[in-house]
Amino acid sequence: MEPPSPEANAWTCSCCGQVHTTVPFSFAADFPDNYANMASDERDNRAVISSDQCIIDDNEFWIRGCLEIPIRDTDEIFIWGLWANLFEEDFDTIHDHWETPNRENLIGPFKGRLGNKLSLYPQTANLKLTIQIQPLGTRPLIFIDEDHPLKSEQEEGISLETARRYSCMLMTP
Repeated sequence: MEPPSPEANAWTCSCCGQVHTTVPFSFAADFPDNYANMASDERDNRAVISSDQCIIDDNEFWIRGCLEIPIRDTDEIFIWGLWANLFEEDFDTIHDHWETPNRENLIGPFKGRLGNKLSLYPQTANLKLTIQIQPLGTRPLIFIDEDHPLKSEQEEGISLETARRYSCMLMTP
């Protein structure tokens, strides 16, 4: 039996009107908004950043994680790569265990605040959240703690049509 052709999964996008066979379901913020909004010379003087951790002015501590939204009736997940602000001692604990085997069973969960605005939702920056540490090589998971459409989607999932619409909206300039 042959696998279905890409055309079998084709659909017409409501945003751009084009026919697509695939779209990405993973989008990431490169930086916490507080870092992204700085002038480049300020960044050099005030911040230290890596692909997964950021410190601003020695008093803002950021960890990069993933917020996963299940796509109902599929095995797929819509993933937001986002930044979470947390207390210095929690940041230090995570940093100290970054390369520790079995770290997901040794530390956490941690409380924090979301550090990114997401254009598809009402105010997301500063939402309360929980950070759940994952195995080595995997970014922490982020779970929204307060009533918000993002939390509802994370708990209830979204339809495939909604995931496709979100993807197209995010890819359309």
